[in-house]
Amino acid sequence: MKRLLGIVAAGAFIVGIAAPAVAMGSGDAYENMQVGVTYTVYEPSFTAGIKAQHVGGNDLCPKGTEQNLMVLYGKANSQRLTITEGNPMCSDIGNGETVLRTTINGSPAFVQAYCDPASTKKCTKAGVSKFGGHLEVTLPGVNGLRATRIWIETYGGKNLSAHQLVKIARSLAPVGS
Repeated sequence: MKRLLGIVAAGAFIVGIAAPAVAMGSGDAYENMQVGVTYTVYEPSFTAGIKAQHVGGNDLCPKGTEQNLMVLYGKANSQRLTITEGNPMCSDIGNGETVLRTTINGSPAFVQAYCDPASTKKCTKAGVSKFGGHLEVTLPGVNGLRATRIWIETYGGKNLSAHQLVKIARSLAPVGS
């Protein structure tokens, strides 16, 4: 009986020590990133069928500042997008013409298209598909974590539409929820 209790106690101890380590090696890169930051990490459930190629910090933050999460989706010769999350952001994103204002999970958001600034033609939502662009939103913090600024950017030759950027943003949910 003492031996059985000893085995059970040892097993409980091992599980207690191993549980925090599971988060860092969960197999979900978004969950792994949440362990190291105090802002809320959001993960999309919809990515327009584009697969993640790289997930990690972006190494642009100064010492003492939390790294931003950067996820690259797609390959150079196909549709591509980048999701960047942070608080604060440690880099800048391209500036474009605001072509759409909406709300994402109750937070104001906007989409900018990277239209040709020298053009006399009006920049519209269609410019996102043609020239690239991004959606920007700040989503609230959850479970005692801070709010998160999020950029979803499409670029390259085969860009997503403004509608697809909004759909991706609306699919964002805090990891672990």
